[in-house]
Amino acid sequence: MPLYEYRCKECGQPFESYRRLSDAGTEEPCPACGGRTEKMGISIFSAKGSSSPGGSSCGGGPRRSPFG
Repeated sequence: MPLYEYRCKECGQPFESYRRLSDAGTEEPCPACGGRTEKMGISIFSAKGSSSPGGSSCGGGPRRSPFG
């Protein structure tokens, strides 16, 4: 499910909401005031996951800086 960004036309509150693609055309009410909203776009997000303490699970050890 995509995560969409919205902004309320009434109070200006920005918020995000997971929506099914089939529900993408339906209006999403503002959670703060219930007002009408405008869709800003699909949010950029990172996936949640587990990693070992001290770094990424995709490397073989501690991360090193590419600058030194």
